[in-house]
Amino acid sequence: MAIKDIAHYETILRIRKRQEDIKAQALASARRQVHAARRERARIAEEQMRALHAAQAIAQGRFDADEVRRYYQYERHLARLGDARDADIRQLENIAEEKRVELETSAKTRRVMERLVERRASANLLYRRKMEQAALDEAATTRAALRQSSAARTAQPKDRRQP
Repeated sequence: MAIKDIAHYETILRIRKRQEDIKAQALASARRQVHAARRERARIAEEQMRALHAAQAIAQGRFDADEVRRYYQYERHLARLGDARDADIRQLENIAEEKRVELETSAKTRRVMERLVERRASANLLYRRKMEQAALDEAATTRAALRQSSAARTAQPKDRRQP
C-alpha cells in the first residue's frame, strides 16, 4: 500500500465527484424545464379562460355567431395546445426522474469511493506505524545487544583478575 496507490484512488474519487456534479446540473436543468413547461401550461389555461369569457360576453350582448365561433375555435386550439403541453410536461417529468435516479447512483458511487479512500489511507497509516514500530524495535534490540556485549566485555576482565 503505497502513497501512489492512495493517489490513484483519490484521482478516481475526484472523477466521481465531478460526475456527480454533472448529474446534479443535469437534474437541475431538467427540473427547470419542467417548471417552465408548467408555467407555459398555466399561461395557456389562463388564455383559454379569457377566450371563453370573451365568447360568453359576446353571446350575452350583441350576438355575432361568426365572432363567437372564432372565440370557441380559438379556445379549442388552446385546449389542444394545453393537451400537448401536458404531454410534454409528463415527458419532462420522466426525464427529470431519470436524472434524479442517475444522480442518486452517482452519489452512491462517490460515497463508496470515499470510503475506499478512507480505508486505504487508514490501512496505509497503520502500515507506516507498524514499519516505524518495527524500525524502533530493531533499533532498541540492537542497542540492547550492544549494551549487553559491552557490559559482557567490561565484566570479563574483572572475572579474569580474581582467579
